[in-house]
Amino acid sequence: MTRIGFEQASARADRDRRTLGAVFLTRARRHPRMIAVQDAGGSMSRIRLAAVAQVIPGMLDLADDERTVGVLLPPGRGGTLVNLALALDRRTAVNLNHTAGDAQIARMCEMAELRTIVSSRVYLERIGSPELGPRVIHAEDLIATIDKRAVLLAIARTYLLPPSRIDRSEPEDVALIIFSSGTTGDPKGIQLTHRQVIVHAEAVAEHLDLPPDQGCLLSPLPLFHSFGIVPGVWMALLHGLRIAGQPNPFDAEGIGELAQASGATILVATPTFARGYLKRIPPERLATLDFAVVGAERCPSDLHAAFMDRFGVPLLEGYGCTELAPAIAINTLSANREGSVGRPLPGVEVFTMDPETGDLLPPGETGLIVVRSPARMVGYLQRPDLTEQVFVHGGYNTGDIGRVDSDGYVHLTGRLARFAKLGGEMVPLDMIETALQNAVADRLLASGAPAAGVLDTDSGSMEAGEADDAACQIAVAAVEDRRKGERLVVLYTGELPAEPADLVADALSDSPALWRPKPNAFHQIDAIPLLGTGKRDLGAIKRLAAEVTPPSGARGAVSALGDRLRGRRGRDED
Repeated sequence: MTRIGFEQASARADRDRRTLGAVFLTRARRHPRMIAVQDAGGSMSRIRLAAVAQVIPGMLDLADDERTVGVLLPPGRGGTLVNLALALDRRTAVNLNHTAGDAQIARMCEMAELRTIVSSRVYLERIGSPELGPRVIHAEDLIATIDKRAVLLAIARTYLLPPSRIDRSEPEDVALIIFSSGTTGDPKGIQLTHRQVIVHAEAVAEHLDLPPDQGCLLSPLPLFHSFGIVPGVWMALLHGLRIAGQPNPFDAEGIGELAQASGATILVATPTFARGYLKRIPPERLATLDFAVVGAERCPSDLHAAFMDRFGVPLLEGYGCTELAPAIAINTLSANREGSVGRPLPGVEVFTMDPETGDLLPPGETGLIVVRSPARMVGYLQRPDLTEQVFVHGGYNTGDIGRVDSDGYVHLTGRLARFAKLGGEMVPLDMIETALQNAVADRLLASGAPAAGVLDTDSGSMEAGEADDAACQIAVAAVEDRRKGERLVVLYTGELPAEPADLVADALSDSPALWRPKPNAFHQIDAIPLLGTGKRDLGAIKRLAAEVTPPSGARGAVSALGDRLRGRRGRDED
């Protein structure tokens, strides 16, 4: 099959006059009774979803100039319905990250100029009733007052009128603002248009060879997560996949039940979430799965093997950035190279540049990854300065270090920000972390002990050290050092299967001496800090490493603070 190139894909996208709502309405007219979305509470057919989504905007009492509307709803019928309704009404949906804290939520509302947020009383209570400044409309009130006659009229309108007469949006309109999940400073609002989301959704479907109007995509990812809202909602709606939405990614039991009830064929998740499902979901619950796709963080090799052993389907690793809508490359059933994150999507071009000079590097050389994609964002909300910094060589500077091999597979080394400078040398923290984690997994497997953690669905954290489910997760950070500039710190949960020196020898004997952490650099903690998206919270990890490490130049055992931290929960979500 001939893959379309970037220039051709961009030219085709520029000519495309479709909008998100219009594409879905067309599909709803063709197969009106097919289920569009379901969750634990029920399901909605395509025609009903299309009709109710046309009725909802008139019930929100929005001002004519109110272009952005906040959404604080879980995956499933409610979140899908409101996002579709806003798209049809030429409004921009801003799915808010409730795990970021009240101050960050307030800043997001300010930046996006939100006056209205659509949420749910039940959901707000479940997530801890965050402080919300704008007017809040509760989904329960909308449902109770929906005019059935208006819905019937909207059904007739969907059948009788062309989608362009119903959908008020234009292809260049911003459909989504997705705020990045940083741990410090201002959140960054990524703006994606209807055209960009459509071209990305079609590229993913083509890349994964998904037949239209078949299959079911199970997504437990929150709607503020770029993988949760774009592939998890819009790609499914546009391509005719049934959506199975689960509001809590930590509720493995609920996810298993929904997978079985919906006949899920594709699961999207993060490696952190997927690891928890290994112990909590019986294999028969996922019997209909064809494959699972994970992204947002590095997927350890032991997790690939464990997922296949447990559920009999591959765990395919992908790679993306919210700024690119978000997928860049994904391994597939027919092209899955271990150690890579797959080949680029159709129309996406990946190359590298020198991180210091910005010069393009020859094919195959390691450097900063730059991506040219027709799905590249419009820019950061209210931050043209930041947009200019990341738009380079006609593409987007991902901030990741990696290479593209001779067969086109993308290999990641780590984030540029995840390199420490020791004695003037750049040391890759991600590579050290992966090597140590693999050494731990090898030791645990050789001893017959479990290599993966157990997910505590009540607290939403990874539990380690339980009697027969011991886990040892590794995180590597760098802290300041007066002599070398920085020094390595290894945080671990559970119990190490060997002495630190032996693990370092297993993992890094062939690596430069600077890459090998000292035995006194290992510190036990209760849990690896996570973001609400399921990624590791790198800012919190770095702060925790500084807390448990004696001051630069200090000698002796771990500080009393470090000892206290062993007994407390180290999770600091952002």
